[in-house]
Amino acid sequence: MILRSNKVLIKNPNEEDFISKLHDSLLIQILSLLPEPDANRTRILSNRWKNLWSFLPNLHFVMPFCWSIEEINKFHDSVDQTLAARDRMPIQRFYLYCSKNCDYDRVYNWLCKVVKCKVEEIELRFPADRFKVKFCWDLFKSCTSLVRLTLRGEFVLHVVENELLFPCLKRIDLVSIVYSGDESFANLVSGCPVLEELFVERQLIGQFDNMETFMVKSSSLKRLRLSFALCVIGVYKVVIDAPKLEYLNILDVMSTDYSLTKPLSLTEAHIRTLADGRVESVAQLMACLSSVKILTLTDSTLMALSYVYGLNMPVFPNLVKFVVGIDVIWGWNILPALLDSMPNLEHITFADGLLPFPRAQHIFNMRWSSPTQVPACLPFKMKEIIIENRETISPEEFNLIRYLLKYSNNLETLTMNAHKIGPRRREQVLKFFRGSKSCRIEFV
Repeated sequence: MILRSNKVLIKNPNEEDFISKLHDSLLIQILSLLPEPDANRTRILSNRWKNLWSFLPNLHFVMPFCWSIEEINKFHDSVDQTLAARDRMPIQRFYLYCSKNCDYDRVYNWLCKVVKCKVEEIELRFPADRFKVKFCWDLFKSCTSLVRLTLRGEFVLHVVENELLFPCLKRIDLVSIVYSGDESFANLVSGCPVLEELFVERQLIGQFDNMETFMVKSSSLKRLRLSFALCVIGVYKVVIDAPKLEYLNILDVMSTDYSLTKPLSLTEAHIRTLADGRVESVAQLMACLSSVKILTLTDSTLMALSYVYGLNMPVFPNLVKFVVGIDVIWGWNILPALLDSMPNLEHITFADGLLPFPRAQHIFNMRWSSPTQVPACLPFKMKEIIIENRETISPEEFNLIRYLLKYSNNLETLTMNAHKIGPRRREQVLKFFRGSKSCRIEFV
């Protein structure tokens, strides 16, 4: 209804709105800017919009929970119709979420069509299925377009030994997968000759994923992220043989034994482990990280290192940025030894709560005492210090902050996340002597 000059004009219900009159190519471009689920829902607007979604560069299918065969077939038919209307128009990303009772034969047919559309990315999510999903490996042996593959779901993944599976695949994400055995995962990685990035999440509560030895052997891999949160008792192994590895991120709450062939190109590592893991293995892992420029350690990882090395920490000559969790047992007493082993350090963040799981509260005791010799990185290299997740400042922490400010001659900023510190305490910190005349102190 449009009001104009006190007259009521009733719009013709058969007349198309302004947007619907636009050319298909422009409407498709508009839809491509929306999130995939929202773009999919535009099919219900009118017949004009019904088939536009089929021509988007990204296709997003989510199978609802179906009570009847008719509902199952309705979903399967809708996917068939979309792919048929699209013909062989290129697909940038194909997402498929299947619930229980999906027809794997029809899924196989969909993938056959998707591969012919020169698909670049595929993400498949299958329901928990203790039977082996017959994944269509042969489809991709000649596929030169697929560069990223994501598999999610507690289904059994079976990969036979083969010289080539994905000739052009550069990234794999595996989330909560059950494997037919150790060799299944190893075969998958070895079948990707140009693989550059790998992410594996093992997070099956109360059940085992059938993999004891996690073998990553790749001559092309550059980035590796591992998230191990299996709540199953046992000792597991991780073997990493990747000479071109540049980035390593490990979050592990299992008892895992690590073996890492020393990568020559590693520049960034984030290690988050629990102290009750294998401390010797953690120490061995750290010995392979000496070339990194960026390093993150949790308090538990630091504790494991202290058990093995004491105050004789391995040296990190290239390290410029260091993020460390505050150790509840050693406190910051181990800090001088850490800084001594990092002669070129420019940025340090003291962070707590790096693990994604709640921990018991401890009475914090720093046991800090100023070292007799100032670590070289403080007067010559240190530019930024960040202290996170501290609600208040103890007298010992005042001494540490005073020490850092006094001897960091090139420090640019000291930032403290201390929202409960009163004005009086803040004023005391602001009055500390600063070795760097240009240093700023910020309370966040």
